[in-house]
Amino acid sequence: MSNNKYQKIAREIVETVGEDNIESVSHCATRLRLSVYDRKKINDEEIQEIDEVKGVFYTGGQYQIILGTGIVNNVYEEMNNEHTFTERTKDEMKENKEKGLQRAIRILADVFIPIIPILGATGLFLGLQGVIFNEAVLGFFGMSPDMIPEEFNTIVNILTSTAFAFLPAFITWSAFKTFGGTPVVGFLIGLMLVSPELPNAYAVAEGNANPIMVLGYIPIIGYQGSILTALFAGIIGAKIEKFLRKRMPNALDLIFTPFFVIIIMLLISLFVMGPVVKAIETVGIDIVTMFIGLPVGLGGFLIGFLYPLAVMTGLHHMFIIAETSMLAATGFNPLITLAAMYGFSNAGVTLALSLRSRQQSFKTAGVSATITQLLGVSEPALFGVVLRSGMRALFVMLACSSLGGGILALLGIQANSYGLAVILSPLMYLYDFSQLLTYVIVGIATFVLAFIVTQFVAVPKGEVATENVSKQKIAEEDKMIGGAPTNLQFAATTDGELFSLGNVNDAVFSQRMMGEGYAVEPKSNEIYSPVAGTVTMITDTKHAIGIETDDGIEVLVHMGIDTVNLKEDVFDIHVKEGQKIDRNEKLADMDIKTALSLGYESTIITVITNTPDKVDTFRLKRSGSVKHGEMIAESVLS
Repeated sequence: MSNNKYQKIAREIVETVGEDNIESVSHCATRLRLSVYDRKKINDEEIQEIDEVKGVFYTGGQYQIILGTGIVNNVYEEMNNEHTFTERTKDEMKENKEKGLQRAIRILADVFIPIIPILGATGLFLGLQGVIFNEAVLGFFGMSPDMIPEEFNTIVNILTSTAFAFLPAFITWSAFKTFGGTPVVGFLIGLMLVSPELPNAYAVAEGNANPIMVLGYIPIIGYQGSILTALFAGIIGAKIEKFLRKRMPNALDLIFTPFFVIIIMLLISLFVMGPVVKAIETVGIDIVTMFIGLPVGLGGFLIGFLYPLAVMTGLHHMFIIAETSMLAATGFNPLITLAAMYGFSNAGVTLALSLRSRQQSFKTAGVSATITQLLGVSEPALFGVVLRSGMRALFVMLACSSLGGGILALLGIQANSYGLAVILSPLMYLYDFSQLLTYVIVGIATFVLAFIVTQFVAVPKGEVATENVSKQKIAEEDKMIGGAPTNLQFAATTDGELFSLGNVNDAVFSQRMMGEGYAVEPKSNEIYSPVAGTVTMITDTKHAIGIETDDGIEVLVHMGIDTVNLKEDVFDIHVKEGQKIDRNEKLADMDIKTALSLGYESTIITVITNTPDKVDTFRLKRSGSVKHGEMIAESVLS
């Protein structure tokens, strides 16, 4: 792809988002990350029509445009060649947006992600060792294990044991770096935790060595394989260092700050924190192992189902911590085996949806996303294809991932590494041929099953992704069905600013998981029906009303975002279940001022909840300022 094409993509993105709407720009392996001032000014449909764009979503304060590897970095470079956007790290962009558990998990992931390459490489060394030293393989060449030179054994042992022997040192180094300390100080503290002067933890566990007993009851051992001890040593040590540097005189800082940090952390780690945390860590590993080993593969079924959902919410990084602990303690990683079925399933569903699409752009983007997923990057397939294609596609992906995970758990398959995904993941099972063969068979079967089931039950009627379409597209649809389409007109639900559903600040709606539709930012408390039909549902919290038209179209009017949690009485409903209503008939009053004062967004969202079954295409005729009752959208019925 020429630089001129990257330049064109960059210019179109800036023009569509708005140069004055972009606060800062950064990128990761697959996504362009924009921190924007007003997310609602961005038209998702226009962004998705730009060449090479595979999908968009908004999370953690960032508007993220999925471009894929090898493209995003070039587009980013072209954007900065022509503009002076501020570059901010992911941490800086998320600092004021993430809270609670999600932020904590993301920070911990920042500690472990830099360590993945060395453990992944070590896993490959272990796999190759299993092949090279296998008696059957050696016998094929007329050799036996005792014929292998001792120096070769030594080199192989260095390759396979060093990373795990000094793993606490790598973790304390990374933790110091993440939490603002001096990394080399953290590295030294980690090395002290596995000093050869201490009884080796593995030898103590096997009964070949005894701990040093201080004061007769405090056991002192090395912390080989203790992930949490090293992690807490790194976090606390970095905090202590930052505290001391603010108070230490400049002339003494260079020597005395590291001196006090090292001695304080060594004493805390060996005498207080280490024994307690090590015990907690052992219990945690036992619980995870027991869960994975539940009867009939139940643990594997649950992990296979939950892991894709964790990816969608950004909570999948917590798996890395558990995987590292299991690898260090046992040398095996059954968790990644079960989670890896998500990649095979996601690729199968994406390929099926892509090949069945009538939209050439969607087909091309989908095939590209499938290849990207097979290489280990899942966002283009997940967000750009599967979630845009409806709940059935998502459920098929979850079900196949769950089934593959359950079978592998039942058969006791486990990797000896992590960091390798989908087509590269079999390399983590080279250490044992039966493990390798079983994993490959189940992985391929998961992919094929997801592909076939999607073909039968998850491809929406009409277009795969029911998006706002151009006039030319509508004309093509009219011609295909032989004349004017049977359509349903939608009215604005209130006075305010009309915008695309993709701009709603809620992933469930913006990713169209509930169906196609539109939204209005209200300037009035009065809410009206977008269609004629029968009121089928009013939620107990009064924040949402369901309507079914005579054509069987199910429409949901959702008042506000997260207003299901509102305790105050801000809704006054004017209809009741079973009541026949006309288009533009008043549904409710919403006390917008009160809702806003309590921290809730007042966006009025209209969604066709049975989009794939009943609606072929959906078109938003306009955007901007509207009055209730104005015809602003139409759908072509199946």
